[in-house]
Amino acid sequence: KNYSIFDLLKPILMPSIDFELPKSIHFPHKLFNYQVEGIKFLISKEFALLADQMGTGKTVMSITAMRILFLKGKIKKAVVVVPSNLISVWEDHLLKWSPELVFLTLNENKKSRKQLYTKDAHIYLISYDTLKNDYKFSKDLLKRFSKGIDLIILDEAHNIKNPDALKTRAVKFVSKNSKIRWALSGTPLQNNLKELLSLYEFLNPQFKVEKKISEEEARELIKPVMLRRLKKDVLKDLPEKLPPEIERFDLSPLQQAEYDYVLGKETERLQEIYDRFKGDKNFRFIMKQNLIQSIQKLRQICNFPTKGIDSPKMERLREMVVELIKDGEKIVVFTNFVKAGVEKIVKNLSFYINPDYIVTYHGSMKPEEKKEAVNQFRNNDKKYVFIGTLGSAGEGLTLVESSYAVFFDLHWNPAKIWQAEDRVHRIGQKNKVNIYSFVMKNTVEEKIVQKLEEKRKMIDNVIDGIESKEAEIITIEDLIDFVGLKTYKEDADALQNKGSA
Repeated sequence: KNYSIFDLLKPILMPSIDFELPKSIHFPHKLFNYQVEGIKFLISKEFALLADQMGTGKTVMSITAMRILFLKGKIKKAVVVVPSNLISVWEDHLLKWSPELVFLTLNENKKSRKQLYTKDAHIYLISYDTLKNDYKFSKDLLKRFSKGIDLIILDEAHNIKNPDALKTRAVKFVSKNSKIRWALSGTPLQNNLKELLSLYEFLNPQFKVEKKISEEEARELIKPVMLRRLKKDVLKDLPEKLPPEIERFDLSPLQQAEYDYVLGKETERLQEIYDRFKGDKNFRFIMKQNLIQSIQKLRQICNFPTKGIDSPKMERLREMVVELIKDGEKIVVFTNFVKAGVEKIVKNLSFYINPDYIVTYHGSMKPEEKKEAVNQFRNNDKKYVFIGTLGSAGEGLTLVESSYAVFFDLHWNPAKIWQAEDRVHRIGQKNKVNIYSFVMKNTVEEKIVQKLEEKRKMIDNVIDGIESKEAEIITIEDLIDFVGLKTYKEDADALQNKGSA
């Protein structure tokens, strides 16, 4: 990641914070009953494991419980440790669910981080990897920082499943002065004795394994401090289809370099086309087609670097897939691309799960192959992952065997997204549906999401044939805005008068 001068100066320029907090508390929207129970569970425990299944809102519950403790004056300093790819997710949730609390993200830049460690905040957000590196190279700094920590929260707490790993030792080192410890994990740990005991040692540092302990004894040990609800257990509380959850990530350094290079090249190319065809009667059509071509190139880089099969999106999807398979759950993944989507996702996942668990669905397949793919996913208990392109799998299919859908990348036509959502949310669906959308920050994808939100508000219902009216939904001005081509904005009125594409 490239850091600006502001990133380096931010710790110095930050004002001191006001620790006087309001007495009342307001929420962005109503909490579900089971979430209220989860919050009560957390605030009643000095150490707790919230092990609810994915999609139940563990992040919201833990932030709200932490917020209540701050407002009641029970804590003054909290640390949240998360996987690197979930930093942005937590930042978004903290802004939304604890607006009066000041949080600092202890980022990957070592110079600014040294300053940030000494700055006042209510909440410090740090990744496992950053914590591990500081434990290894800046132990004294970490020791000073650990003083005064009242609460520490571990998200995806199975990251400390190996008691001997440097990551685990770093977490236990920074938390040694913390009186309250909460762990969040949707991954069922009950059947792995070593992992369970490592987690329990974090929660209860007084606990030491002095004799050989059976799995049954370990489960009994953790039972009083663990709360686990499956999605099916809380169905009555949930709406039919939960609001889509947008998860934002930073481009990897490799992606960032490639994205910046391609954006520069495409800007030059589009400028040449603009200058060449400006007076042409087909100018609007030519410009739109070339804009779409440029945007598609940038969107593919947002998924994966051209010569790689790993990325922040892929890392997050992989975690979700592995966790859901352990729970015996199925998942549907939508992407707009075959090579930079379906194929790379399959190749990456195949290193971590049995490739036989996966079915694919895209336009290059024969009709009988597509039919068999759907049949296998719906009727074979060992086919856990359906990966399809939005163009082919986004309409006409029934995939209600899964109640989890991930949009690896988004289409700019909201109608296509709604139709894809309805593949898993239609008659025959017995569970509530969780929908996740992956978006790369500070890219064309973020602009597409903003435009989609505007369009969602404009269009109340998806009507038959709306796809054919895509020109009415996304204009050439929208496409120009996606790429950020300010030159063309000056002539937006002229473009509008040229007629529609």
